[in-house]
Amino acid sequence: MRTPRLLLSILTVASALGSVLGANIEPRDDFELRQLTDDNFRSETSRGIWLVEHFSPKCTHCRAFAPTWTQMAKDKQHLERLTGFHMAQVNCLAQGDLCNANGIKFYPQLMVYVDGEAKPHYTGDRSYGDLEKFINEKVAEYSQSHAVAGSDDQEGSITARPNPDGQVVEIDEAQFEIYKEEGPVMVEFYAPWCGHCKKLRPTYEKLAEAMKGKLNIVAVDCENHKGFCKRAGIQGYPTIRMYHHGTRTDHNGSRNLEKLKAFAEKAVKVTTLQPLKFEEFNSIVKSDEAFFLYLQNYDTTVADLKSVKTALEPLLGSVPAYTSSDPQFYQQLSVANPPPTSVLFAFSSYSSRPVGSLAFLASEDSLKRFIQLHRFPTLIELTGSNYNAIMNSDTRSMVVLGALHKGDEGQKEKEKLREVAKAWKRGGRPFAQPVWFVWVDGEKWSGWLKQQYSIKKDQLPSVVVIDTPLNEYYDTTIEGDQITFDGTSIFSVLEGVYQHFLRPKRIESTLAWGSRNAAATLINIGQMSVDHPLLALVLLVGAVGLFVGLLQKCNGRDMKDSGTPAGGPRLD
Repeated sequence: MRTPRLLLSILTVASALGSVLGANIEPRDDFELRQLTDDNFRSETSRGIWLVEHFSPKCTHCRAFAPTWTQMAKDKQHLERLTGFHMAQVNCLAQGDLCNANGIKFYPQLMVYVDGEAKPHYTGDRSYGDLEKFINEKVAEYSQSHAVAGSDDQEGSITARPNPDGQVVEIDEAQFEIYKEEGPVMVEFYAPWCGHCKKLRPTYEKLAEAMKGKLNIVAVDCENHKGFCKRAGIQGYPTIRMYHHGTRTDHNGSRNLEKLKAFAEKAVKVTTLQPLKFEEFNSIVKSDEAFFLYLQNYDTTVADLKSVKTALEPLLGSVPAYTSSDPQFYQQLSVANPPPTSVLFAFSSYSSRPVGSLAFLASEDSLKRFIQLHRFPTLIELTGSNYNAIMNSDTRSMVVLGALHKGDEGQKEKEKLREVAKAWKRGGRPFAQPVWFVWVDGEKWSGWLKQQYSIKKDQLPSVVVIDTPLNEYYDTTIEGDQITFDGTSIFSVLEGVYQHFLRPKRIESTLAWGSRNAAATLINIGQMSVDHPLLALVLLVGAVGLFVGLLQKCNGRDMKDSGTPAGGPRLD
């Protein structure tokens, strides 16, 4: 990873840094000039860049320069943690041997030390402006030649290149575990008798060739490894899945080479921390609906950097992540002075104002929770392609689902729901699981909404709170009222869920669609109907016939088992 560089033009940022809460920074009342002695000189100046004034209390010029030096040292305090720049003094009357050893010939003499090595001393005018210009130049030189602490990729790397031959490798469960340890791996679970699998194989082989040296492409024969496939939760063939850092992501889109390659490239471009300059920030805000920014400084450790990268990698490139040590970010984002060792910010909805921040030192659990909470935009549309990632997520998320109108009316409802989501992110309850705000076109998915959550078309806009891991939902507030489409009502439901005051409703009945995957299928068909209406109509007619047949079969079996006569009470 390339190291972010501090630019000369931004080194004039001084004490205007704000606190994490947005308060202005004032000079510290307890500020004292740093004094170096023979005992601590070598150890202090051994790391970083130091500007040291050698002076004598008897020197008239030293006394005249003292106010300028004191003010500069106070104004440049923030650069200690941002860039490793320090200012200090040596009293040559008390530390004569030290000054002689450093070759001091007059007072005051300003010496520069870089990582313990003496550099040419300052010879310019002792005015505030000239001295500040000199400091900025020296700090820029140092920053450009030294990595921000922890920003170099010092992690061990795998010596063997992935997929060296550009071929699909048939593997068993033991080999699969080895591949997982080596990095991202793309797996096709297939059955030899499956027609779709046979049709896919030439494309899958072309994919392996295209990803030569980039990504391991493997396959598992589920006829020969039934136990393995069962433990992997494989329910249909072919299943294409990416494994990386303990997470798995299924490919649910088209299986043509272009789409498969795009899915594979996400793993190759595993969410890394891309260097970002302050002047690039606005363009990133406009282009990325959601992204992370890891703000480093001179005190950032390798351990912190590694933990952030590891926590972001399971997102498989779906969310951009950037890093910077640019001091202007500290001012723009109101970071405390002195700053924490580093801060991870989350941005959403094309806004330059972060929706969340996490200061380090942060625990591994809190880091993971933070990333999962903000991995999606503040408000996201539920589609067939992201249905499993949201509704069947391994993170066991809570989902606030809004069913909205079409057109201009729906756009206003969407903005209203987005404001509620922003308010929740700013001050909502700290659930153990992430809370995501999601919307769907209530008119297009009216059948699904009615079946799953009893939301009728004439009730739009409507909202429910879904506990996805328990397959339950809530539609009443703490006060016992039906949830309405406003922030107060939604917050009341979330509070009731948090306090365990509310009784949930089951999403699926015995005769419902069979599995949640059916919902994703319906959404996909709905999307297809926009682009390919005739094809969608044919598929829909076939699907309805299939579902009716299965429903009748299931209905007959349930009534036979329960003894319920036809026309009796509802089975769910």
